[in-house]
Amino acid sequence: MRCIDQREWIAMLEEAGELARVRAPVDWKGEIGAISRRVLNAQGPALLFENILGHEKTWCRKLFTGSLGTPARVALAFGRSKSTSRRELAEMFRRAMRGGVPPVVVRSGPVKENILRGDEIDLNAIPVPVWHPYDGGRYINTMCSVVTRDPDTGFINVGTYRGMIVDARRISVLLLLGAGWGGHFVKYAERGEEMPVAVVYGWDPLLDVCAGSQVPHDVCEYDVVGALRGEPAELVKCETSELLVPASAEIVIEGFISRDSRTFAMEGPFGEYSGYYGEPRPRPVIRVECITYRDDPIYRGSLEGVAPGALNEDAAIYSITTKAAILDVLERAGVRGVLDVRPGPVTVVQIRQTYNGQAKQVACALWASASAEHFWKVIMVVDEDVDIYNDRALHWALCYRVNPASDDLVVMPATRGGVLDQSIPLARRDDTMLGTGSWNRLLIDATRDLSQAKRDHLGRPTWPPMSTEVDPEEMARVERRWNEYGIALPQKSERR
Repeated sequence: MRCIDQREWIAMLEEAGELARVRAPVDWKGEIGAISRRVLNAQGPALLFENILGHEKTWCRKLFTGSLGTPARVALAFGRSKSTSRRELAEMFRRAMRGGVPPVVVRSGPVKENILRGDEIDLNAIPVPVWHPYDGGRYINTMCSVVTRDPDTGFINVGTYRGMIVDARRISVLLLLGAGWGGHFVKYAERGEEMPVAVVYGWDPLLDVCAGSQVPHDVCEYDVVGALRGEPAELVKCETSELLVPASAEIVIEGFISRDSRTFAMEGPFGEYSGYYGEPRPRPVIRVECITYRDDPIYRGSLEGVAPGALNEDAAIYSITTKAAILDVLERAGVRGVLDVRPGPVTVVQIRQTYNGQAKQVACALWASASAEHFWKVIMVVDEDVDIYNDRALHWALCYRVNPASDDLVVMPATRGGVLDQSIPLARRDDTMLGTGSWNRLLIDATRDLSQAKRDHLGRPTWPPMSTEVDPEEMARVERRWNEYGIALPQKSERR
């Protein structure tokens, strides 16, 4: 399957009954955010807003959001059926990260149909919502792909980093030095040069998936998209730099970021993935020099923020790509016996335990990974007999396999971590001073104590039966006679 553009993706969703066109007039000053929140919480359709107040005659009049808001639609984006399991999609993602298909450069494409420069540029012509009630402004960089290049190696990084419109030609951005583009920024700063940047809005949904996920730092996101599609992505050169962007993207903003703090502008607050607002700070600015876009372009954005009962697109994406990242990190680290993982606020890893310290090895491998910047603050490791998709089973393991007075609870202090976590004192998440946030991480070792196990003739641990287990002969008899009992049981249906 070749790479698709956003218009093909919209058509696919509409055909699958997964798209709602909103033709009623809506206000970008809060109303779109409120609609999006209600739809995401209900796991409703993707939304295409076609009548946005104040944008009836601007060069960009439409907004597309929520297309990756459910696991079923993420599966469709991968080119699979809605019922495809998360494990299957995670394995697809892992294979693509290991065997990428490099992009090809073409002369031109639909994204070059219109070009704005200089005083023609007005970012406020794009229908960017105020997504959350207390946001500091219109956040244009939400579901986007930010493209930068290593000035030494030429390696291209594509990531998702938030940004707020300052004025007609400036976007203040959360630029963390530990992120992919942060490393590039440091190199340009050391050279005394500005960093070229291109921001892509609206293309193949798999680029959105890759840009916002934990792709290894030595793997280009364009290569992963190519591997997932089975054909190389077609890219074109930017107008103001050597950066490469998708030829059929809807909108591309080109600009430069200076290291000069006098050019910085206030960014924030913004409703973030943690469900809290991030604090406002002076941040680097993208000085926009050029915008290229398709005829009648469709801007792509997304509502951030996850809390109990409140979902967003990131949650659906990460249930697959973070699962792939965890499995990949543990395999590369040589951790044995890993059976399955369940990403979430508490990351759960299921293992077949064969040696002492196995759960600790799981935690150390994940916390040492470059992918741990915003993830895996709390890890729970369980044995193979615990169903990690059953919350009652996890609560049972927490209660009956964890001794709080022992080394079942391990705290790793002062590791690098997310700057948006409100449970950490403000001074410990000041990235301008620390380069990133400072997290204390927790391992909950909910595996059985190997010192209490008996061993079989091969030295493998064996455990006494649970009181909830049924005698095998009696269970066989019940199975044979089941239809005689006249008992109807509910069908289990669970995507994993």
